[in-house]
Amino acid sequence: MLNATFRRSVRSYSTLFKEGDYVLVKPLKKTTSDRKWLSAPLTPGKRINTNTGSISHDDIIGTHSNDRIWETQGKKVAKYIISKPTTEEYINLIAREAQPIYPLDAAAIVSLADFHLDYPELNKETGELVDAPVQFLEAGTGHGSLSLAICKQLHAANCYAKDGDLAKRGAILHTIDCREKHSKTGEKTVKSFQKGIYKNDAEFHVSESPSHWLEEESAKWAELYSSKNQETIKALEDVQYKEAFLSGCFLDMAGFHKHLKTISKYLLLDAPVVIFCPSLTQIMEALYTVDADPDTKLHFVKTVQL
Repeated sequence: MLNATFRRSVRSYSTLFKEGDYVLVKPLKKTTSDRKWLSAPLTPGKRINTNTGSISHDDIIGTHSNDRIWETQGKKVAKYIISKPTTEEYINLIAREAQPIYPLDAAAIVSLADFHLDYPELNKETGELVDAPVQFLEAGTGHGSLSLAICKQLHAANCYAKDGDLAKRGAILHTIDCREKHSKTGEKTVKSFQKGIYKNDAEFHVSESPSHWLEEESAKWAELYSSKNQETIKALEDVQYKEAFLSGCFLDMAGFHKHLKTISKYLLLDAPVVIFCPSLTQIMEALYTVDADPDTKLHFVKTVQL
């Protein structure tokens, strides 16, 4: 089955480009070039370079999606169309330090976790959250494209944190990477998208592995969960689960099977672990790890080929 997406090309004045917006610039005719350019956040005085010259951000600010921009070089005129970039165009064209997980694959990965979040409940007297925030872990921030897809799914739970009140977050993504450069790139990818709409949804950490982060640096996040769930924790007979605070985990890293046992100790009941890897051999290593060590307490659900 084939699916097609169409966009209305009739001019609409609902999209007015402002400072801080990203803009996609593409030639009016492919004879000029078949390349597309993604601007930096629009800033007065700055320019976006093309293969024929450059376009001033000042000429874009105040215009609308699908407006035409003319670039004159002597007697030569190059014509371009400016538009609001899609998520796919944004991920593909923004500066990168690591290979991105493309949006269609990222959406499929997140859908496998099958989590559904609603607006959190606030205490009418104190204004604080009634329940602890739902927390997820991603190992392998990389380009930040999967982080962005996860944030889009959990964003509704942070409706009260829009003004920067992080204590009212109903959901948090912890995303870690062993390389500081990748972590900073992923953070920029998420926090620059749509003027930072998802900036409060994720915490970015640099750590050598998910096991190291969970064992050495996760205490305050576990306490954040346990502080509002004391009765549940006291009722747990299995000591292993008393450390649990994660409602899901996404692994996009080499050697992930070595960390499954540690990760499982911090997972709440029925919390999914979604693994993204290029090799069936890696999946088999994960299955062997789970089967060989009953203390891991994970069970295999399914494999999906992307």
